[in-house]
Amino acid sequence: MNVKGKQSLSLNNKLTMTLQIQLAIKLLQLNSVDLQKEIDEKILENPFLENENSSESTEVTSEVPLMSSNYSERNNTSDYDAYEQLPSTHQSLREYLMWQIGLSPINQNDQFIAYNIIDYINDDGFLTESIEDLYILLKKNIEITFQEIFAVLHKIQHLDPIGVGATSLKNCLSLQLNHYHKNHDYYSLADIIINKLEDDIKPSTISFDAFTSEFDKEDDKYIAATELVKSLNPKPGNIISKSLQQEHIIPDVIISKKDDKWLTELNPSINPKIRINKTYEGLMKNISKEEDQEYVKTNLQSAKFFLKALQNRNLTILKVAKIIFRKQVNFLNQGDISMKPLGLKDIAAEVDMHESTISRCTNNKYVQTPRGVYEMKHFFSSEINTDYGKMISSTAIKSMLKKIISKEDKNFPLSDSQIADNLKENGIRVARRTIAKYREALEIPPSKKRKIRGI
Repeated sequence: MNVKGKQSLSLNNKLTMTLQIQLAIKLLQLNSVDLQKEIDEKILENPFLENENSSESTEVTSEVPLMSSNYSERNNTSDYDAYEQLPSTHQSLREYLMWQIGLSPINQNDQFIAYNIIDYINDDGFLTESIEDLYILLKKNIEITFQEIFAVLHKIQHLDPIGVGATSLKNCLSLQLNHYHKNHDYYSLADIIINKLEDDIKPSTISFDAFTSEFDKEDDKYIAATELVKSLNPKPGNIISKSLQQEHIIPDVIISKKDDKWLTELNPSINPKIRINKTYEGLMKNISKEEDQEYVKTNLQSAKFFLKALQNRNLTILKVAKIIFRKQVNFLNQGDISMKPLGLKDIAAEVDMHESTISRCTNNKYVQTPRGVYEMKHFFSSEINTDYGKMISSTAIKSMLKKIISKEDKNFPLSDSQIADNLKENGIRVARRTIAKYREALEIPPSKKRKIRGI
């Protein structure tokens, strides 16, 4: 039997999540408050970084700064994760999920998949893109299969809070029921109730209380099972997202008008000014020990990477903000009612970046305008056709909806169908269920609850 060896040469491209890429992503997703905390921590741990307000004549001995006890251990660990623990208070849902993924024992490819999936989870905790679309997006960067996406999505769905990343209300409730109540006496009946939901329904398109109330009139077992379903959270992401309401907001971008022109600038009060400590940098020439040289070289390189990532973060946010307000200049002049339809892909195409990057740099970032302080995500909205051949944004529809309801007769408040008819008379065709969805998003109660009853 003859055995012959054969050599072959092949080329392939793979995306590697280097520490520098991870650092850039981390800084881009931080808001102004958390960014300052991150900078302060970096200045404390890296002797080559200092605040620009520091004295130029700071005396530094020729001795090399002492290495931390785990320095060499970190540098010898190939899977060291640059995503260190994020602040535990006032985290966005995205930050909280990324923090958990950062602590999970998964490989870099799965971590990359997870970060991209998380970018498409909304504040309620639901996945806003289909698995097929995610596959197409990720396929452009790495070799991937549907099974890998499903596996990572399953991992995310079982992070805290349980049920985030669900594709529908039915999926969300099932995940929570299986996790919390698998051994409950009425688990099977509760599962039957949940499975009566259609596969594509989300909380924004159905009243959860109304759905569960349909089963309250059954026998005692169904009543108990219904109570079990009611104990589940139809919007698990809100557990995290609502904590942001008490966070102190500092705008990242300021819009002002000068000489009849709108100017978009970074907020100078939160634009950190740090630099390389020239005194420590000069020590490299006087170091003889190889171990000390490696320590100085590594920290100096780390400081330079951090400064570059910080600069890129600021430039990216400013670039994106300028394009947003170039497109939404009518908002600055007239308010929400003149908001134009705008999607992440519209901005991504202009700055030649991925949509997930635009999502990161607008999430939990705020802009100060003459009309108030808004989250940058406020200026993105879907589009709706009008009878006049023009497109109108969902934000403009919401503004009209608020205006119509504010002027209604409180003794005879308008139903969702009547509001839809009102808009139709102005050439805007919007379905009744869409009006209901927008009304719920604005936290406006239905007509029955808006009615003022006589004494």
